[in-house]
Amino acid sequence: MKEKFDSVYPDFLRTGLGKLNQLDARRELLGLFSALEHFRRDLHHCETNNGILEVTKWYISGLNLFHSAGFWLVDQKDFSFELKAITIEDDRELLQKTIDHSIKNGRFAFALRQSAPVFLQPIEPGDPNRGVLHALSLSSQVVGMFCGLLQKEMAPNQEVAFSLLSLLLGEGADALATLHRTEQLTTQVETLSRLLPLCSWCKKFRNDDGYWQQIEEYISSNSSGTAITHGICPECEEKFFSNPDPKA
Repeated sequence: MKEKFDSVYPDFLRTGLGKLNQLDARRELLGLFSALEHFRRDLHHCETNNGILEVTKWYISGLNLFHSAGFWLVDQKDFSFELKAITIEDDRELLQKTIDHSIKNGRFAFALRQSAPVFLQPIEPGDPNRGVLHALSLSSQVVGMFCGLLQKEMAPNQEVAFSLLSLLLGEGADALATLHRTEQLTTQVETLSRLLPLCSWCKKFRNDDGYWQQIEEYISSNSSGTAITHGICPECEEKFFSNPDPKA
C-alpha cells in the first residue's frame, strides 16, 4: 500500500538552493539544515520501504536536478535490483533502459563502489537524456541504486545540490537498512515465541516465568477449554505390559 507524503520542506531545499548566491546566504543555509533535519524526522515515521522511498523522492525533487528518477532496491533472496519507486510512470521504460545500459558498460558496478554521483553518457548519439547513478549504501552494505535523468537546464548551485543528494540518499539508505534489520529481529522474536522449551528427559515445559510444569498443567493453563484425559498408546502397552518371558 502506497503511503502518502506531504511536507513543505522539499520546497525549502528548492528555495534555499536558489538563493545561496545572494547576500543573505547564511539564513538560507539555516533553512537547508532545517529541511535536512525534518527529512530525518519524516523518515523516522515511515514503517515501510515504500514510505521511505516516497519521502526521499519528494525531498530530492526539491533539488531541481532531475526531471525523472527511480529507485532500485536489492532483493535479499537473489541480490538482484528491482525497481520499487518512480517519479513519472511514463518514464519507467526509459529509466530501466538506462539502468540496463549502465550494467552492460560497467558504470552500474562502478557506481556501487562510490559514495558520490556517477554521471552517464547518453545511450545513443543525440539523446538529450543524461543520467546519474548514486548507490543507496552504508559503509559496508548496499541496499539499492538511485537513477535520475537530469534536467535540460543546469540547476543553480548544482555542486551544492549534488552534495545534498548524497546526504539525502545516505539517510534514505540508512532508514531502509534499519527497517530491514527491525523486520529480521521481529521475525526472529516471533519464531522464538512459537518454540516450547521441553525437557528431553521428563517432558516438562518451561513456562514464561521460568518454572517447569508437567505437560498436563501447561496445556490446561495455556489452552482455553482444553481438558486432559489419559490413556496408553500401543507402543507403551507393548513395552510395559506385554510378557517378556514366554516361560513365565
